[in-house]
Amino acid sequence: MKLKLFAVMLCFLSACSAPEVWRPAAQQWGEFDIRLETRPEVMRQGMNEFLLIVNRKGQRHIPDLLIKIRTPSSGWTQAMPDGALGIYRRALLVNDMQHDQLYVRLSYHGKEGALTFDLFPANTSAE
Repeated sequence: MKLKLFAVMLCFLSACSAPEVWRPAAQQWGEFDIRLETRPEVMRQGMNEFLLIVNRKGQRHIPDLLIKIRTPSSGWTQAMPDGALGIYRRALLVNDMQHDQLYVRLSYHGKEGALTFDLFPANTSAE
Protein backbone atom coordinates (compact mmCIF):
# COMPACT_ATOMS: atom_id res chain seq x y z
CA MET A 1 0.00 0.00 0.00
CA LYS A 2 2.79 2.41 0.91
CA LEU A 3 4.54 1.63 -2.37
CA LYS A 4 1.41 2.51 -4.38
CA LEU A 5 0.99 5.75 -2.45
CA PHE A 6 4.64 6.61 -3.09
CA ALA A 7 4.22 5.92 -6.83
CA VAL A 8 1.12 8.14 -7.00
CA MET A 9 2.90 10.96 -5.14
CA LEU A 10 5.92 10.66 -7.44
CA CYS A 11 3.70 10.92 -10.54
CA PHE A 12 1.92 13.93 -9.06
CA LEU A 13 5.18 15.71 -8.23
CA SER A 14 6.66 15.08 -11.68
CA ALA A 15 3.52 16.51 -13.31
CA CYS A 16 3.88 19.67 -11.20
CA SER A 17 7.60 20.14 -11.78
CA ALA A 18 9.13 23.23 -13.34
CA PRO A 19 9.26 23.53 -17.12
CA GLU A 20 12.21 21.95 -18.87
CA VAL A 21 15.27 23.99 -19.65
CA TRP A 22 15.58 24.69 -23.38
CA ARG A 23 18.64 26.14 -25.04
CA PRO A 24 19.04 27.13 -28.67
CA ALA A 25 21.63 25.30 -30.72
CA ALA A 26 25.18 26.64 -30.62
CA GLN A 27 26.19 28.75 -33.60
CA GLN A 28 29.48 29.36 -35.30
CA TRP A 29 31.01 32.66 -36.42
CA GLY A 30 34.32 32.21 -38.15
CA GLU A 31 36.54 30.23 -35.82
CA PHE A 32 34.29 30.84 -32.79
CA ASP A 33 31.67 28.48 -31.38
CA ILE A 34 29.02 30.46 -29.50
CA ARG A 35 26.51 28.96 -27.08
CA LEU A 36 23.69 30.80 -25.29
CA GLU A 37 22.49 30.21 -21.74
CA THR A 38 20.08 32.28 -19.65
CA ARG A 39 19.62 33.04 -15.98
CA PRO A 40 17.18 31.98 -14.77
CA GLU A 41 17.59 28.83 -16.87
CA VAL A 42 13.87 28.83 -17.65
CA MET A 43 13.27 32.28 -19.11
CA ARG A 44 10.48 34.48 -17.85
CA GLN A 45 8.93 37.73 -18.95
CA GLY A 46 10.96 40.66 -17.65
CA MET A 47 14.69 40.90 -17.06
CA ASN A 48 16.77 37.84 -17.94
CA GLU A 49 20.53 37.48 -17.93
CA PHE A 50 22.08 36.23 -21.16
CA LEU A 51 25.39 34.38 -21.13
CA LEU A 52 27.22 33.86 -24.39
CA ILE A 53 29.87 31.17 -23.99
CA VAL A 54 32.56 31.53 -26.65
CA ASN A 55 35.18 28.93 -27.58
CA ARG A 56 37.86 29.07 -30.24
CA LYS A 57 39.52 25.72 -30.91
CA GLY A 58 39.19 24.79 -27.25
CA GLN A 59 40.39 28.17 -25.97
CA ARG A 60 38.09 30.24 -23.82
CA HIS A 61 40.04 33.46 -23.35
CA ILE A 62 39.72 35.56 -26.51
CA PRO A 63 41.18 39.05 -26.09
CA ASP A 64 39.75 41.85 -28.24
CA LEU A 65 36.40 40.13 -28.93
CA LEU A 66 33.57 42.65 -28.60
CA ILE A 67 29.99 41.42 -28.28
CA LYS A 68 26.88 43.61 -28.28
CA ILE A 69 23.39 42.18 -27.77
CA ARG A 70 19.77 43.28 -27.82
CA THR A 71 16.22 41.94 -27.75
CA PRO A 72 13.25 43.57 -29.52
CA SER A 73 12.45 45.19 -26.14
CA SER A 74 15.91 46.67 -25.54
CA GLY A 75 18.61 48.63 -27.32
CA TRP A 76 22.12 47.46 -28.22
CA THR A 77 24.37 47.06 -25.20
CA GLN A 78 27.79 45.52 -24.69
CA ALA A 79 27.94 42.06 -23.14
CA MET A 80 30.65 42.18 -20.50
CA PRO A 81 33.39 39.53 -20.39
CA ASP A 82 33.45 37.48 -17.21
CA GLY A 83 37.19 37.32 -16.58
CA ALA A 84 39.12 35.01 -18.88
CA LEU A 85 36.36 32.41 -19.00
CA GLY A 86 35.04 33.11 -22.50
CA ILE A 87 31.68 34.10 -21.02
CA TYR A 88 30.02 37.38 -21.97
CA ARG A 89 26.97 38.41 -19.96
CA ARG A 90 24.28 41.08 -19.81
CA ALA A 91 20.72 41.29 -18.48
CA LEU A 92 18.07 42.44 -20.95
CA LEU A 93 14.30 42.84 -21.02
CA VAL A 94 12.20 40.11 -22.63
CA ASN A 95 8.54 41.02 -23.23
CA ASP A 96 7.27 38.38 -25.66
CA MET A 97 8.37 34.93 -24.53
CA GLN A 98 6.91 33.29 -27.64
CA HIS A 99 8.55 35.44 -30.32
CA ASP A 100 11.50 37.45 -28.96
CA GLN A 101 14.99 36.70 -30.19
CA LEU A 102 18.45 37.66 -29.03
CA TYR A 103 20.40 39.62 -31.63
CA VAL A 104 24.19 39.47 -31.38
CA ARG A 105 26.82 41.68 -33.04
CA LEU A 106 30.43 40.50 -32.94
CA SER A 107 33.61 42.40 -33.68
CA TYR A 108 37.09 40.88 -33.71
CA HIS A 109 40.24 42.33 -35.27
CA GLY A 110 38.34 44.32 -37.92
CA LYS A 111 35.84 41.55 -38.75
CA GLU A 112 32.16 42.17 -38.07
CA GLY A 113 29.40 39.59 -37.80
CA ALA A 114 25.86 39.04 -36.58
CA LEU A 115 23.92 36.11 -35.13
CA THR A 116 20.33 35.61 -34.00
CA PHE A 117 19.29 33.20 -31.26
CA ASP A 118 15.69 32.09 -30.76
CA LEU A 119 14.55 32.32 -27.15
CA PHE A 120 11.67 29.86 -27.37
CA PRO A 121 11.66 26.33 -28.86
CA ALA A 122 8.59 26.89 -31.05
CA ASN A 123 10.57 29.47 -33.07
CA THR A 124 12.90 26.74 -34.32
CA SER A 125 10.28 24.17 -35.32
CA ALA A 126 9.48 25.83 -38.68
CA GLU A 127 13.10 25.52 -39.87
